[in-house]
Parts: sequence; C-alpha cells; structure tokens
Amino acid sequence: MKRVRFLLLVLILLALTAACTSQEAHLIYLPESTPTATPLFTPTPPPEPEPINVDPIMGEGFKTDANGIPILNDKTHYYDYYLSISQMRIYEENGETLIDAVITNDYPGKLTGGLRIVFRQEGVMYGYADFYTAVGDLALLPGENRVYGDVLTEVDVQMMDFEFEVLTPFAPQQ
Repeated sequence: MKRVRFLLLVLILLALTAACTSQEAHLIYLPESTPTATPLFTPTPPPEPEPINVDPIMGEGFKTDANGIPILNDKTHYYDYYLSISQMRIYEENGETLIDAVITNDYPGKLTGGLRIVFRQEGVMYGYADFYTAVGDLALLPGENRVYGDVLTEVDVQMMDFEFEVLTPFAPQQ
C-alpha cells in the first residue's frame, strides 16, 4: 500500500510539474516616430473664377401656349405636346384602303390643323392618307376624337412602316 501511495504521490508531482510552465514577458519595441516631412515648395491656391457679366438680351421673349409651355417650333408644337394617336386600324373595303384612328387632344381647347400618314418601305413612298373628322376638316376637341382617312395607294400598305407628317400646323381655335 505504501508503494501505491508513493507511486500516486510521484504521479501527482509529475503532473503538477508538467502542468506548470514558465511564462516570460518579451518587450516589443516600436519603431521610432519619424518627423513629419516639410514641403519643399508652397502650393499655390487655386485660381478664383472670373466673374462673367452677361449683357441683357434684347428682342422677343418666348411665346407660350395656354399652359405656359414655350413654343419652340411653330409647326409641330401642339402636335408634339398635346396630340397622341391610338387604336389605328388599316383595312380594305370595296377595293379601297381605309384608315381609322383615335387622336387624343390633351390641350384644354379645340385644335385645328392638318395631319398625314405616309407609308414607306426602304425609303420609297407607297401611299399616304390625310386625316379628317366626321365634319370634314381636322378639328380636334379636347379628349378623344375619331378620325378617318382614305389611303391613296396601289399596293397593300397594311404591314409597311409609316410616319406622321404635319401638313398644316395645329393651332388653338377660338
């Protein structure tokens, strides 16, 4: 039994000595601080902006429509800003090619003018039609207006590219 105790005591001492380690503190030296560099030249300040003097402009001001939008192009102003074309249908009836569409007028008053649709393919014009309302001319009331046209052509233009041309500039009618 003494041997067992002795062995147990030796084992405990061995475990204690193995568990104990020595700790050493090492100093880490930081590099010496470097002095801040002094510039070799003095930077010049950025140049001040020169004042711009604009003489008053003499002449006419912008013409505006009833909504205050400047009229830059007299021929297409009302067409560009206030008219939109939708529900366009091209069809043939009794040997004639006809076109129906709806032109929406967003201007607060009645607009009159002339509008043409031109059918082109590879730069060649194959037909055209002038739009008109039921009263005969193209007078567009505020809101949606049903318009019609007879397409002058000798070929089928239903699948051709087209563009709109303003024949008579649209203008408000009193």
